[in-house]
Amino acid sequence: MEFKVEEREGKVYVTILGAVDNENAEELKQEFQQLLTRDFEEAIFDFRYVPFITSSGIGKILIFYKNVVARGKRMRVKGINDNLLELFKSIKLDQLFPIEP
Repeated sequence: MEFKVEEREGKVYVTILGAVDNENAEELKQEFQQLLTRDFEEAIFDFRYVPFITSSGIGKILIFYKNVVARGKRMRVKGINDNLLELFKSIKLDQLFPIEP
């Protein structure tokens, strides 16, 4: 898994490349912690290159979301594949933050 970050106009754009599994979920957590030190209004995640994600990865996303909201910021996910979109909707993540295919 790779993690690329760009900042523009108060937004942080995060591209995750590769599967998010139990082996790299801790790395994802560390990347999220670093993101939280940045000054942004919205975090936009590009999941175009994420073929799958485990429950561990979803847990890290939820923790990040909770921290983002606690700071009065927003988050959304875009470029998600159909399988992940179905998974995210089945656990109602689409009710927490916008998810765009």
